[in-house]
Amino acid sequence: MLTGRKYRLELSVEQAMLAEMVGSICRTVWNVGLEQQREYRRRGRSIGYVEQCRQMAEAKADFPWLAEAPSHVLQQVLRDLEGACRRHGPFRVRWRSQRRWAPSMRFPDGKLIRVEQVSRNLGRARLPKLGWVRFRW
Repeated sequence: MLTGRKYRLELSVEQAMLAEMVGSICRTVWNVGLEQQREYRRRGRSIGYVEQCRQMAEAKADFPWLAEAPSHVLQQVLRDLEGACRRHGPFRVRWRSQRRWAPSMRFPDGKLIRVEQVSRNLGRARLPKLGWVRFRW
């Protein structure tokens, strides 16, 4: 199973472009969510994960590019942000800059990922919106 480890995926050109775009969307969601956390804190209030997810779902209607990323990946970004803000405070959490941060994403729901062993050393996984992706077992 893929849980708990980092695997180097072998992506096609189309998959690599899509993964890069989803990673950029995740970075944007992190930065907007962080600014929202900071703004609420300046007003003496706080905003939680559930409210930010609700607002992100509403924002998908106004910004269709948000819908190009899997929803549960974006929700995981907000969950990670909430944890970071809870541990360190929103003003100590850093922005994810395009130059310093490598695009990445996490698929939290293992039920949506199908994994098959192709050979002794190779496997493949079906990832939401990316399709079948090969990796070294």
